[in-house]
Amino acid sequence: MTAIKDFNANDLVCAHAAVPDEGYIIGAAVNDQIQHDRVPFFITAHAINTDKNIMLFAISDQMFSTYKSQFLKQTLRSVPTTIWSSIRDFIEPEEYLKQMAEAFAQMPLRPTAQADLPSVFAANLKANHEAMVQEYNAYFEFDSMAGVMTKPNNSICRSYLIRYEGEKNGASYVVLAGMDYKGMEYYSAMSGFQMMGGLFGGMFNQQQNAGPSSDKFGHGSPCDVIEWGAENHFVAVTPKENEEEATRAFLDFVSTFHMDPQLRNRFYELKAQRTQMLYQQSLQFQQSAQQSMRNLQFQQQKLTNMLAQNSASISAGIMDSWDRKMASQSRMSQNYSEAIRGVNTYQNSYGQNVEVSVAADHVYENKYGDVYGVSGNALDNELLNKLNWKEIK
Repeated sequence: MTAIKDFNANDLVCAHAAVPDEGYIIGAAVNDQIQHDRVPFFITAHAINTDKNIMLFAISDQMFSTYKSQFLKQTLRSVPTTIWSSIRDFIEPEEYLKQMAEAFAQMPLRPTAQADLPSVFAANLKANHEAMVQEYNAYFEFDSMAGVMTKPNNSICRSYLIRYEGEKNGASYVVLAGMDYKGMEYYSAMSGFQMMGGLFGGMFNQQQNAGPSSDKFGHGSPCDVIEWGAENHFVAVTPKENEEEATRAFLDFVSTFHMDPQLRNRFYELKAQRTQMLYQQSLQFQQSAQQSMRNLQFQQQKLTNMLAQNSASISAGIMDSWDRKMASQSRMSQNYSEAIRGVNTYQNSYGQNVEVSVAADHVYENKYGDVYGVSGNALDNELLNKLNWKEIK
């Protein structure tokens, strides 16, 4: 028998979903750290049958931004509110889902079948897509008020379900992973530059003469920014002999899972507050940029007069200063490389360096030296002992 149950975290109702009446331990958590400009917090939920080793997981909103121009990446350094962990290179949805599934399953996986995910989001796919487009249009309207004409390109709303198989500790496992994937490509048609990047404009477009846009999401042109992620992720991990029972439980879980309406309304309120804050910051940056431009014009005239008086001496001094500046920027670029790519470097017990996403709160190593990043709470010692894992810093 399956019934809708509440997933609570510290007396706060986080979500609701159907879970079998007997044999499952359920729980939830709220991560109140801002994951992305459009994700003020997210929740995790689980339902675990310890007798049959069936594990069901859900994680709500997650978004990433991919900046396709070097100018934008450099501009982000001057933006104090930049969330570096939300910036990463675009990967195809199937690879993104596979990485998520392997992080939960803690084993390498191979895909064997694919279908549409029967989620609550998917049941209202057209309406959800229209709502997403309307939301971005509102952001673009803010951009235009801040002086940046931002235009959309490709957009996507699609629910994926992929079946995987894997082996761990000599046993065969089946992993079902799904997500309510969504994303938007956009660009600025303006020339020149703005001092503000991130949510509102600041885009220097070098693709104004580009060809027609690709129909495949993540490959459109012209494009300055790709925002992509998922409103929900779902993972089921089960020994292969319990696949049928786990599949039924997983599909019931997925088709009913949703964030509690009161908490979702709070999510929207916090997102709107951050949007307003970034908009105000954008205007402040523009005012600062205008003043900087006036100062620059004054300094340029002053420099011209100086060069007229002693062009040879001044020119030599300027070139020497420029060389030092470029050398300094080169060193800064190297130092920021790891932050921009959104990774941290860990060393396993074999002395190998491994890059793991900064989104991981904990990083573990198995006896073979394989390293896995896990978001959320740390695994308890009993589970670590069973997996023969150890946490590395």
